[in-house]
Amino acid sequence: MKIPLFENVLDFGGRAWWAPSITKEIEEFIIREASVLDIGAGGGWIAKRLSDSRGAKVTLLDVADMNRTNLPLKVYDGKHMPFGDSSFDNCLLLFVLHHCEDPLLVLREAVRISKKRLVIFEDTFRSPFEKFLCGLNDWISNSPFFLANPFKMNMPFHYRKVAEWEDVFKKLSLKVTFKKETQHFITRHVLFVVEKQA
Repeated sequence: MKIPLFENVLDFGGRAWWAPSITKEIEEFIIREASVLDIGAGGGWIAKRLSDSRGAKVTLLDVADMNRTNLPLKVYDGKHMPFGDSSFDNCLLLFVLHHCEDPLLVLREAVRISKKRLVIFEDTFRSPFEKFLCGLNDWISNSPFFLANPFKMNMPFHYRKVAEWEDVFKKLSLKVTFKKETQHFITRHVLFVVEKQA
């Protein structure tokens, strides 16, 4: 069920605020006219901006249809991505892994279907209190989605510290080519650009 007030909040927040701020951080890592898969794309606003600014050929992938753009969307089971090996130049995982029941399975699938590069943005923490703030911020940020349809938004709060993510990447033979930690209101974010090693 779509509630008009929530829809308006989602569209304004996603299109006018969230997408511009995140796109600014990641667009330099997207090759012009690249094929891109936005995994856990939500409303699709970031993908739309990348399509417009970089000429990227973006496909959205999510476990439910929350798409607010004209970009193509595939809905999947959250486990097995319906694409062949090395199908996309870039894969995006933007604040999505902590929403997954099995984040490492999703990451492994993203590695499989990416030709080389993955762009990963995540909430992170250094202390139990910062982890609590991650959860609080996540619930507030996603509440319009959650309240509009509680069964579409998975919230298991699977956050990791920066060093824990780096250990995961090492085990998956991914090379970190860029890392940036930032403070965002009450939470910390980390941006990773990782590449498959030949």
